[in-house]
Amino acid sequence: MTAASPRMQPLFEKTKTVCFGHFLMEVPVSATVIFGPTNVDWPIEYFPGEAEKIAQHVAGQLDEIEKDRIFLSKEDITKFTRYGKVIDGALPGQKLIFGTKDQATNSIYSFIPLGKDLFIQRALRALSIDAEIKTMNTVASSLRLRTENEIPTENGACIEGGFVSWQPEFERIAIGIRLKEFPDVHLSISATRKDVLIESDALEPRVKRAEEEAKKEGLGWLYARIKTFRRGTRQLGDWNGFEILARKPMYKDDTDAHEFLFLSQGTPNDPLKPVLDIRLNTGVANNKTASVRPSISDEEAVALWDKLTTSIRIRPTGGTKNSSAESPKTPLGKHLRSGDLCTQTGWWQCMESDDIAGGKRRHFKAGETLPHMTLLGKPSLWQKLTGERPAFNRDTVWQLVAYDDASPATTPDTK
Repeated sequence: MTAASPRMQPLFEKTKTVCFGHFLMEVPVSATVIFGPTNVDWPIEYFPGEAEKIAQHVAGQLDEIEKDRIFLSKEDITKFTRYGKVIDGALPGQKLIFGTKDQATNSIYSFIPLGKDLFIQRALRALSIDAEIKTMNTVASSLRLRTENEIPTENGACIEGGFVSWQPEFERIAIGIRLKEFPDVHLSISATRKDVLIESDALEPRVKRAEEEAKKEGLGWLYARIKTFRRGTRQLGDWNGFEILARKPMYKDDTDAHEFLFLSQGTPNDPLKPVLDIRLNTGVANNKTASVRPSISDEEAVALWDKLTTSIRIRPTGGTKNSSAESPKTPLGKHLRSGDLCTQTGWWQCMESDDIAGGKRRHFKAGETLPHMTLLGKPSLWQKLTGERPAFNRDTVWQLVAYDDASPATTPDTK
């Protein structure tokens, strides 16, 4: 690692921990964290303070869906029977809307109000409407609000404004770090879980191909002027990857600027070892690279890169506290599904109106797996004679209605 210059040292005298996906990193306390595209199976966005405007968001989406109705044939109308309809989701206040973008697959939109905030998830190419409804309801039921400096200790992933205590099949999280002291320096991180390893995505062969193409196009002289500080394989925490740190020369309208990259292809289907793509650019202005002269030197750029990237790590789970503040209680009203881990010791209530074995309200401890509910049916004549009663297991949603210090008598039914 390159030692920080006197100008850089004050930058890290006070830091804050950033949680993104399953990971943590340390950044200067003055830094701004910007969340980019996020997928929990399907893309999901955060709209702070917009819960009270959910009706407007729903109406706006319905208007967009109706604009596409002219593209539907008679056969399409028969096939997409839910087109333009709005139904309630699993979470109180959640709304699901249906449409189609290509007349071949379904588009499903989930509007999830939590407290004063709103999350919107979109599935624009859903092949199975029932399967994706289940997925979107699971996401909504597994989602809770999260403050910027909260570091959860349970299993799950941090997204902008929230925390998802569920493991989807596909995940993507992207963040950008902006430094108040050096506004032209941009660091971006993308972590994407993939199910297959694609050799051609590796960074090293891509760089070599670019160099070969440049020589064919007569730009070999430009590549010869690139100043390379490091280039080769690198072990970054749990990731094996390839790194290249370089300063590109001036060319046409571009200034000289730093461009650092690290890419690890991770391990397929391992949420803790996703594809990790890290980039640092200097000379950025108005979101365009190489627009202004870099505000930091070569040595400072390398030191900053090392300081930030080496802090990236897997977020510990299992009760270990990762911040000086007390971990907050799971808020009352939190919803989890059967099979999820209980996040808060207390009284949880099954979100069903039927006759439930053991009652609708149950006491669970943090870390327990929330069970299915057992629905009691009407006994047949023979079962009445034998004292038996039919029972059926079914997935359900559990709602936290009281903390551990409340007795069952003081926890009213939640309808």
